[in-house]
Amino acid sequence: MTVQLAGHCHCGSVRVILEPGRPVGEMPLRACQCSFCRTRCAETTSDPGSHLFVEAAPGALNHYQFGLGVTDFLLCAECGTYVAAVSETEGGLMGVVNVRGVALHGFEGRTPDPMTYDDESADERLARRQDRWMPVVVTEVQPSI
Repeated sequence: MTVQLAGHCHCGSVRVILEPGRPVGEMPLRACQCSFCRTRCAETTSDPGSHLFVEAAPGALNHYQFGLGVTDFLLCAECGTYVAAVSETEGGLMGVVNVRGVALHGFEGRTPDPMTYDDESADERLARRQDRWMPVVVTEVQPSI
C-alpha cells in the first residue's frame, strides 16, 4: 500500500498529494533564502523517489516566474498560498512542495536547511532539480478535500 500525505491551500481550491518514496522523517526539508521564499516562510521538500500530485479547481492556479525564468511557482489564485514550484526538465515536470503552505503532516518540529542558489546558471539549476526534485502531475479538477 502506498503512503499518501494530503494537504491543501488555505481556501481549499488547490490540493496536493505527496507519495513519499522514503519515510517522511528522512526526506529533506529546505528553506530557500531567496526573497520570494523568505517572505512566505516557505519550507519545501522533494525526493526523486517520491511523487507529487497537484489538483486545482479550474482557474484557481496562478503560475509566477522570476529570476532565471525556469521555474513556475504555483500559487492559489483565491487565497495566495504558495503551494509548489515546478520546472520542466529532461526527465519531465519536476518539483518541490511547500509543506508549510499546504500543512503536510510529518514535517512539524523540524528545522529546515537554509539553501542559497544565487550563483547557479539556468542549466545548473535545471540539472540540480532533475537530480533532487520529484516528478509532479498538475491537473485542473474540482479538489475533494
